[in-house]
Amino acid sequence: MKTIKKTPLILGLLVTSQLLLPCFANNKNDNINAFDQAMQHVERGEWVAAEALLNYQLSQSPEQHRVRLELALTQMQLTKYSEAKSHLLALRKVSELPDNVRFNIELLLNEINEKQQQVAPTSAHQWGLVGSLATGYDDNVRFSFGDYFLDDDPYLDSFYFVLPDGKEYFISEKGYLYSLDGEIVMPDELGIDIAPFIEKPNTTFIESTALVKYNYIGDRVTWKNNLLIRNIDNYDFSDYDKLLYKLDSELVWPISSDKEIGVQLEQRNQFRGGQPQIKSSAIKLGYRFFFDTSEWHVYGQYMDRTFETIEVKFGDFSYTNYGFDNTSWALGVEWNKLFYNNRLLAKVQFELKNNDASDGLNYQGGILKTALVYQITDEWSAVGYAHFFQQDYKQSDLENVYGLEAGSDIASIDKSLRIGAKIEYQMNEHLSTFLSTDWGERSSDIYWGVHSNTVRIKLGFNYEF
Repeated sequence: MKTIKKTPLILGLLVTSQLLLPCFANNKNDNINAFDQAMQHVERGEWVAAEALLNYQLSQSPEQHRVRLELALTQMQLTKYSEAKSHLLALRKVSELPDNVRFNIELLLNEINEKQQQVAPTSAHQWGLVGSLATGYDDNVRFSFGDYFLDDDPYLDSFYFVLPDGKEYFISEKGYLYSLDGEIVMPDELGIDIAPFIEKPNTTFIESTALVKYNYIGDRVTWKNNLLIRNIDNYDFSDYDKLLYKLDSELVWPISSDKEIGVQLEQRNQFRGGQPQIKSSAIKLGYRFFFDTSEWHVYGQYMDRTFETIEVKFGDFSYTNYGFDNTSWALGVEWNKLFYNNRLLAKVQFELKNNDASDGLNYQGGILKTALVYQITDEWSAVGYAHFFQQDYKQSDLENVYGLEAGSDIASIDKSLRIGAKIEYQMNEHLSTFLSTDWGERSSDIYWGVHSNTVRIKLGFNYEF
């Protein structure tokens, strides 16, 4: 996110000294109201509005040195160093310029040269690699958050298992067995123990992650690319091991110093227990605009997903999650804001989704994500976040999918909530260590009563090459 920092105190001292000089005084007959308005914007830190008024004022009276100076200072706040430099060079040519003012202008020019060297990329091509290794504990690896693909860790949530004779049953939360033809039986009637199916499958795990980054920074466009590879190996329940490949590529075109548009393509492939589980492709169009310490992002996204049929072995039995295809449209807005001398970052994202699935379970949903990131010291940082997702299904769709009569008493809302925190310590320029934990809960009646929760904790290291 772009941030604009205040220039050093020397700028304020320079302005004060120049206010006293006749050659920098305003001509009161020339648009004094516009200049006063510009100064009011400067006092409030509204640099874009101030720049527009000062540019107009200077175009009307190019010899107003005070206006030119204020315009240069304002453009430095907007990081328009080339424009500010040209105005300061023009002021330096003024013959009646006092020595102390000329000296201060030289300081400003030196500062601009340093800033330009800092912001100028050493190369248009930038590569990066971040590796992460962590170990943790998950008390429910079957926990499913939302529509399986809300975050980078979709969880398998299966409803059926197959007896050795090939007959399929659904396990209810109350311990009953439902066959696909409507038969309801008790487990002891079949001589089986379903306790392992309804108990939480908890396990320790090892998580390894690699993030490869490549950026191209051009004069008119920026091209950002990220390849994420994440693998989770469970000590128990290896059928729930996960391997994710995610590639996203974004082109960004700046419209002005505070606005840009972008288009992003994304491809994900998820494997569960060594088997392909989910494949998705997405395109996102976005518009960003920036203020002094905040950013707004408005976007629209189209996604096409394929869920593969996947079977998970469990002793002599097996779970089966049947595959389907779906497409979704989403409209969202994201807001980021810095507080407390840029040490606290607040993030809020809201998204509306419309999902069409080949299995007939279509829904409209809403996603709300919030986060706070606090830089405690140069080494310590802390993060807290909460994600909420609600899906609303049509009554008629549920009746058709489950073969129910019209007007049946069936719930149509699926809710998920996840709350988490993370603390990180930067050991040196490349190495950091972190501890994170999160709690999740899902409440859904459309899947015959899925009410589950999970707690995870993770300790690991990040290394940036």
